[in-house]
Amino acid sequence: MRARSGEILGKLVIVLLFLLAVLIVVAIVFVKTLTKEKPTPAEPRAATPVAASTSAPPVGVAIARIKQRGELLVGMDTGEPPWTGTPPMFFPNEKGDPDGFDYQVAVRIANDLGVKVKLVHGKYADLPGMLTGGQAIDLVISGYAASPEPGIAWSHDYLEYGLCLVVPSQSKVKSVADLFGKPVGIFDDDAAAEEVQRLVKGYTEMVRLQDGYWDQLLQGRFAGFIYDYPYAVAEINNFYKMNPHRKGALRIAQYNLSESSYVVGVREADADLLAAVNATLDAFRESPAYTATVKAYLSGGIAVDAPLAAGTKTYTVKAGDTLSLIAGREMGSPTKWEELWKLNKARFPNPHLIEVGDKVVLP
Repeated sequence: MRARSGEILGKLVIVLLFLLAVLIVVAIVFVKTLTKEKPTPAEPRAATPVAASTSAPPVGVAIARIKQRGELLVGMDTGEPPWTGTPPMFFPNEKGDPDGFDYQVAVRIANDLGVKVKLVHGKYADLPGMLTGGQAIDLVISGYAASPEPGIAWSHDYLEYGLCLVVPSQSKVKSVADLFGKPVGIFDDDAAAEEVQRLVKGYTEMVRLQDGYWDQLLQGRFAGFIYDYPYAVAEINNFYKMNPHRKGALRIAQYNLSESSYVVGVREADADLLAAVNATLDAFRESPAYTATVKAYLSGGIAVDAPLAAGTKTYTVKAGDTLSLIAGREMGSPTKWEELWKLNKARFPNPHLIEVGDKVVLP
């Protein structure tokens, strides 16, 4: 019994010694912490002058900057030479004042901000760099489709558009399928070239031009010219004005070969401005003024008089008709207008541009 007690006592001594060692270590650490020398505060550094920033302003200040200035600075390609026009999106009117569909969009954005519009000319290819490179513009409106551009955020759509096929009026070409084995002309643009490669099968040559294409089309250099509406119609009409003896020599064989939309570009940092632009565009597109503006600036594209298969049901457009009204009357619901548009988009340039007497294909 005494031996057992001795063993227990020995173990207790060992435990007590271990606890004592732990307490000594903790005490040493605590004392060192209290007596550790605190660093002497550094002398304050003189402020280093910072050069004026040429980058986009911080988020939330864009609208304040515009209101303080009293002007919305809009980058736009106004033509070559500058200010001669890129109709129907921009052109000087009879009084010499700026006008056009893009200009009207700019005016609406500025009005909602409570300021005036001031256009800043730049070439189409240069405007994105002007916006992000510290140039004195707030946004760009010039027929841009949303694409990856560092430092640029794109707005909601303000106009849908598509490529169209233009041919000589006496040509037997009725669609892009008829361009197989023939040369094709396009506006000199990489995006257009990619679309044409997708759309046209078996063409022999792609001729890229920046001007003179109507003359070369009529001279037989290529079988058809593919260009985006609404620029095509405006340029054809201008070609007729310059060459009255050739009026009626061209026709549009097919509309909306592709589907895209024009958008407004703003700096990524200007989130407040982007939100304001989107609010303006959304309200504009929901208003009766939008259809009126489309008709005022983009009309002129004649409906394609394509042959219809036997038994095809059609509706002849009357005064005041819209695709929504026709869909409601003929298909039971105005919301089916998009279904109606899909059936007719190769025949008409835009869902808002149907004219009295046009024949709309019904399902």
